[in-house]
Amino acid sequence: KTPSSQRQEARADAEVGAQVNSVKKALGILECFTATQRELTLSQISRQLSLPKSTALNLIRTLGANGYLLHTANSQTYQLGYNVMTLSYNLRTSMPIIQYAMPFLEELQVKTGENIYLTSNVEGKVLYLEGIYPSIRIGNYSVAGKRLPLHCTGCGKAMLAYLPEAELESILQRCGLPAVTPYTITTREQLDKELARIRARGYALDNEEETLGVKCVAVAIRDSSGYPCGAISISGTTISMRDELLEDY
Repeated sequence: KTPSSQRQEARADAEVGAQVNSVKKALGILECFTATQRELTLSQISRQLSLPKSTALNLIRTLGANGYLLHTANSQTYQLGYNVMTLSYNLRTSMPIIQYAMPFLEELQVKTGENIYLTSNVEGKVLYLEGIYPSIRIGNYSVAGKRLPLHCTGCGKAMLAYLPEAELESILQRCGLPAVTPYTITTREQLDKELARIRARGYALDNEEETLGVKCVAVAIRDSSGYPCGAISISGTTISMRDELLEDY
């Protein structure tokens, strides 16, 4: 290679690795909104991201003009715009696994009468791809798109049990083992014992470890190499998910 071509490749690599700061800031604004922070003021966004109000306002106006933020009527707050929902729809329709899995999820729901979830592991979190629910259910929203820790959910533990050791270590170092309920596993020793049990019996259990009063059984979906690319769970209350049913489930 000539020195000129080497310099061109170096510039191309630098451009690929470069990040546009204004785009990062705009994405940061969108990520400020959560299930518990549905509406935010300019001051709250500015403070949360350590941005000058003028910078935050310009970004908010741009996001609003393009349908990604809404200015709440008769207030000084903002919320996510409908184009975010459109992107979510576009993403889900681009994932064939969801359409492929639906008949199986629906069959499980009919047989058990419980909530059925299809999940994957994204950036060390359980990402809920789809949920099938009874006609009468406690929650009034779709779980698709929700993220939860791996160590306290049935699906998460089912996937953790089959991850390569290096990936498992990386996730634990990055995310830790925070307590979510009094029943959450919070030490590495407890987790190692639990993962060994999961591998021995082939399924994972969540005994009120993520939500009090909720119990689930889950199995990993593994590819041809044995890697856990997803998981399916049957979830219900501690009353309906009786111990004698778990083996059948």
